[in-house]
Amino acid sequence: MIFLDVPFREKDQAKQLGARWDATSKKWYVPAELSEEIERFQKWLPTEERSANPIHSSQNVISQRDVFSEVQTPSNASDKGIELSSLLRNIQTALRQRFPGAVWVKAEIANLNTRRGHVYLELTESNAQGKAIANCRAMIWQRQATALLQRFESETGSPLAIGQKVLLLAEVSFHEQYGFSIVIQDIDSSYTLGALEQKLNELRKQLIQEGLYQQNKQFVLPSDFFRVAVIAPPDAAGLGDFRADADTLQANKLCEFHYFYSAFQGESVAKEMQAAFQAVHALHQSKPFDMLVVIRGGGAKLDLHMLNFYSLAKLFCEAELPVITGIGHERDSTILDEVSNQCFDTPSKVIGYIRHEIVQQAQQAQANWKKIEHASLLSVKQLEQSLAHLNQRIQQSSHRTLFRWKQQLAPLNAEIRRLSERQLQFKTHHLNDLMSTIEMQLTSRIALKRMTLEQQQQAIQVGANRAVIQYKQQIQQWIALILSSGPKTQLNRGFNIAKNPSNHKPITTAKEAIATKKLQLEFIDGTVFAEIATEKGVLKKSKEGVSK
Repeated sequence: MIFLDVPFREKDQAKQLGARWDATSKKWYVPAELSEEIERFQKWLPTEERSANPIHSSQNVISQRDVFSEVQTPSNASDKGIELSSLLRNIQTALRQRFPGAVWVKAEIANLNTRRGHVYLELTESNAQGKAIANCRAMIWQRQATALLQRFESETGSPLAIGQKVLLLAEVSFHEQYGFSIVIQDIDSSYTLGALEQKLNELRKQLIQEGLYQQNKQFVLPSDFFRVAVIAPPDAAGLGDFRADADTLQANKLCEFHYFYSAFQGESVAKEMQAAFQAVHALHQSKPFDMLVVIRGGGAKLDLHMLNFYSLAKLFCEAELPVITGIGHERDSTILDEVSNQCFDTPSKVIGYIRHEIVQQAQQAQANWKKIEHASLLSVKQLEQSLAHLNQRIQQSSHRTLFRWKQQLAPLNAEIRRLSERQLQFKTHHLNDLMSTIEMQLTSRIALKRMTLEQQQQAIQVGANRAVIQYKQQIQQWIALILSSGPKTQLNRGFNIAKNPSNHKPITTAKEAIATKKLQLEFIDGTVFAEIATEKGVLKKSKEGVSK
C-alpha cells in the first residue's frame, strides 16, 4: 500500500483521481487496482517513494500472493515468528486488496449511538428463526454523518434507528488495535422502505388466510353516535385537535367520549394497546359504546412500522365493536387502517365525520319533526271539523235520548233510594258492633302490655342497683390492695431499702452493691449508711451513721 501526502485543500482532486482515505492512519492511499498508474499521484508521493521511482512505483505494492511472505520458516530459531502488529498489518493489507472499494451490504441495525459527531453502529443479520448469524461494528465519520442522516430522514420521514433494515455502501476497515469494522459511505433509503412494504404484504396475507382481515368490517356503523371510546397517545397533538370538537359535542350533551391511552411508538406499543382494548371491552360489556376510535397525530413515515404487527392487527380484527382509525398519514396506511371498519387520514377528519353524522341526524330529525308538525296540524284541523259536526248530531240525539230515559228512570230512582236507605241502616248497625268489639280487644291488650312493661322496668332497676353495689365493693378492694403494696407498708413489715448514696436510686442485686461499696439503708425509723467489704465471698456491713 502506498500512502500519499495530500494537503487538505487538494483532497477533492486526489479523490477524483481515484485515491482512497484510510480511516485508521488518517491518510490517503493508492488502491491496488491503480498501482500501475502511480504516475497520476506523483505530486503527493512521499519523498523516498518519489526518488526511488518517479514514474512507476508498482513494485512497492504488496501483491496478494506475498501478503504473508514474512511468515516463513526462519533459518535461525531466535528469528522465529513475527510481531503481532506486523501480522495484523498484513491482514489489513490483504483485506484492502481483496476489497479495494466499497460494497453494498444488507443488515439490520442492532445498536446505534453518537459520540463527538461520529455515529457508531452495531449491525446484525438473523436467520428465519430470528437467531443472529452475523454481527459487525460500523461507523459513519463526522464529515459524512450529518449529510447522510439528514438525507435518510428526509427521504424516509424518520431518523436512522435501531431495528431498521438498511442497505449500506460500506468500506472494509481493519485496525491492528480496534479490530474489524466497516465505514459507511452511503445509505439506500429505498431499501428500508421496501422492507417495510414487504412485511406489510406478508402480514396482510396472514390475516386473510386466517379469516380475520374483513372481520371488523362486518359491523354496521350506527346512524347516530351517543357514546364513543377513544384510544390515543397521551398529550398528542392529534388528540388535541380531536378534542377541540369532541369536547364541544360532549358539553352540549350530544355525544359522550371516553378516553384510553396507549403508546404508538417503541417496544411497549403492543402491551399498552392490548391493555387499552381490554379496558374498552370491560366498559363495553356494562354500557355499550357505539364505536371505538383509534387516533394518532402526524409522525415520521418509518414510525408506521411499529403499528404493522400481527398482535395489533388481530386486536383490531377481533374487537367487539366497530373500529375507526385516524392514524395521521395521508399518503401511507398501516395494516390497522386496512382491517378497521373505516379509516381516515387524520384525527380531525375522524371527529369531523362524527360531527357531520350527528349534525346530519339532527337536521334529519328536525325535518321529520316539521313534517310531523305540519301533518299533525292538518289532521287536527280536519278532526276539529269532524268533531264539530259530530257534536251537533250528539247534542240533538242526546236531548231526545235524555228525555226518554228520564221518563223511564223516575220509578227506578224511587225504588233505588228506598233500598239504599234500608241497606245503609243495616251497615251502620253492623259497623257500630264491630267498633265496640275492636275497642274492647284493644283495651285488654294495652293493659297486658302496660303490666309487662312495668315488670321489666322493676327488673332493670333491681339489676342496675345490684351491679352498682358489686362494682363499688370491687373498687374498694382494689384501692385497699394498692394502698397496702406501697414502700411505707413494706418498711413497717421490717423490710429496708438499699440505695446508692450518690443518686439515691434503689440497689437490687449484690453485684450492684459490691460495685457501689457504700450503701444507704432506709428503715421505717431512719436511714443507715453502710460500707461493703468482701471477705471470702461474704459481705460485711459497718455502721457509719444513722439519720432520721
